[in-house]
Amino acid sequence: MKFDQLTFVGTDTSGDFPKPLPWNPKRTGNYSEDCAAGREYFRELHQLMLISENPTFLLRVLSAQVQGGTWGGVEIGFSQAMSEKIFLA
Repeated sequence: MKFDQLTFVGTDTSGDFPKPLPWNPKRTGNYSEDCAAGREYFRELHQLMLISENPTFLLRVLSAQVQGGTWGGVEIGFSQAMSEKIFLA
């Protein structure tokens, strides 16, 4: 699996070459569903980081979340799953 194949990563095709959008989640507007999606997004990212032995993918996603300026159910679910992984590690 590659970073740009994660379900929450989009593609910016506005330039000469496509580039990944590190945080482009699907949102339903339903808090519970969005939290569940965010948890799944973190699980995907965590698996990729383990397989690739590349923890810097997390930095790309967190930076994009901050730049996006939205703190909703998807981000909360993502952060909750990440904190549980850290706490239980």
